[in-house]
Amino acid sequence: MREARLIGSLRYRSLRYTKNHPLRIPRVSLLLEFLDAMKLIADEEKVEGREATLEELLLFHEREYIETLIEADRCQCVPKGAREKFNIGNYENPVSPAMFRGSSLATGSSVQAVELFLEGYTAFNPAGGMHHAFKNRANGFCFINDPVIAIEVLRKKGFKRILYIDLDAHHCDGVQEAYYDTDEVFVLSLHQSPEYAFPFKRGFIEERGEGEGKGYNLNVPLPKGVNDTEFTYTLEKTLIYLKDVFQPQVYVLQLGTDPLLEDPLSKFQLSNVGFLEAFRIVKDAFGVGVYLGGGGYHPIALARCWTLIWCEISQREAPDEITPAGEKVLRSVDWEEFDDEVDRTYMFKELKDKPRTGEIRAEIKNLLQKVKATLYS
Repeated sequence: MREARLIGSLRYRSLRYTKNHPLRIPRVSLLLEFLDAMKLIADEEKVEGREATLEELLLFHEREYIETLIEADRCQCVPKGAREKFNIGNYENPVSPAMFRGSSLATGSSVQAVELFLEGYTAFNPAGGMHHAFKNRANGFCFINDPVIAIEVLRKKGFKRILYIDLDAHHCDGVQEAYYDTDEVFVLSLHQSPEYAFPFKRGFIEERGEGEGKGYNLNVPLPKGVNDTEFTYTLEKTLIYLKDVFQPQVYVLQLGTDPLLEDPLSKFQLSNVGFLEAFRIVKDAFGVGVYLGGGGYHPIALARCWTLIWCEISQREAPDEITPAGEKVLRSVDWEEFDDEVDRTYMFKELKDKPRTGEIRAEIKNLLQKVKATLYS
């Protein structure tokens, strides 16, 4: 039986994005505080995250780009030409303590997750999953692509059949580009269709890889309003098909919580118990993997959801109700609902959402037919 480890740090409290940025919210620090308040984590299960080394960062990113991030962090300014060349210093990817120090800490923690996995633990790095960053350019709130660096560490360890699964509401364009021409990493992403959601230009089902990577990239672009039933059905069917054509030695799973109904940056309607079921479907299919966080822009929804994931990883029975101490932690968050007419008081009393099930629409079934045809072609 593998022991569980959660890699995190309260240092993220001071490594925040700029005011009014969607990632300004507390995430990892809130999760740690909430788990402590709920008595759902032991001290020996906590691992203090560390910064990535320069050598680790250069496993994927170009040196000039990393050096520019370091300089921007040092002066908390935009170095000359960096905005145009590296997409640094705009509203999407602002200069802040999160830009390099926070990203480096998240990336080093993803490397730790790989190391702990290889040592026989089940490891979760909720700060990881920054899947949009490119080799030499910031993108989609992401500066350093820690999933790619985690995968590169696995490749250096000799793994040649790695599966990357991304459950974030947004397509993993940075990871896709990194492995688009190799057959050693299969990239699977379930996400909002780029017809209506970021990154808009990538994430279509027709993108299958090129060269040696042809057939090793699969996008499942979903319509608006996806419910628990549709999401888990799509994931389960897709994994059944995928296992016919690719048998991984190891997998990395990105667990961004923005598919939840409450999240302001997606059009999905999942409950946290539906998201937990999706996690179980992956684990049942492939066993234990390396677990990373990802998107998630509603702090209360995120903390509740990742708590359920952590309980599953650490083989705890998740409680139904939030304790007074847990509620106090959640209510301490400086956060305003985007739609203040919606009653969200249940989020402070109940840990588990009521399931958000429904019919499986014809367009979902049609999409799965395309997925099957694409994988078997």
